[in-house]
Amino acid sequence: MEPSEFWQLGDYAIVGELWSAPGRDLAASLDVADLDVVDLATGTGVTAIALAGEGARSVVGVDAAPELLAEAARRAAARDLDVTWIEADVASVPLPDRSADVVTSTFGLIFAADPGAALDECRRLTRPGGQIVFTSWAATGLFGQLRQTLSPYFPEAPEPWHETIAGIRAIVGPEAEVVERSFTLVVESPEAFVSQLERFSAPFVLGAEALGDRWPLARRDLHETITAAGDIGGDIDAVYRAEVAYLVTTFAA
Repeated sequence: MEPSEFWQLGDYAIVGELWSAPGRDLAASLDVADLDVVDLATGTGVTAIALAGEGARSVVGVDAAPELLAEAARRAAARDLDVTWIEADVASVPLPDRSADVVTSTFGLIFAADPGAALDECRRLTRPGGQIVFTSWAATGLFGQLRQTLSPYFPEAPEPWHETIAGIRAIVGPEAEVVERSFTLVVESPEAFVSQLERFSAPFVLGAEALGDRWPLARRDLHETITAAGDIGGDIDAVYRAEVAYLVTTFAA
């Protein structure tokens, strides 16, 4: 399945908001004032728009899904921020060599069919002295736990390269700096979270379809994992909260 087809499943513009904080946090952590930035697998543009708001000289958001780029453009226009949007795969971006001082990707490179090729493209786009920064889910965090919960249902699925420091350095190189960060996911309840995942998140939509009549069992297991990973607030604020760990990788071009 092509990336553009994959991301048409569900509605990432809805579910992606649940974990949009890391994109804004990443932009705030980088000193991009007067720099040129390319954001790969930009999705609805959360990171790209935040980078523009941080004073980058130019920002280009790249994604394979035209529907997500249209939503990103709408959001940027609503904030009166200038971002250029390009429809392309992360491993083949129609921009010249050394186009950017900084290349970013928030939970995007992790879906590349060929991560080595995608990382090579990051290096090609980055100027000497520049940096490449991307986020990925941590094995110990909630999304790592959800993958592990579903892994018995998909025994042929490969182990992800991006959930551990060792795995990341095996692909990126030993020079990669990897740090763990976290954000607070807030949703009405564990049931509401499972419901949003199975309706709007492409990997879960596809997983539920593949499992067919086995999906209710997998769904039960996901519900249990989510419930155990977070807390329900008190009477005044009775919502589900979970501290979600993720990894931030930085390396030079």
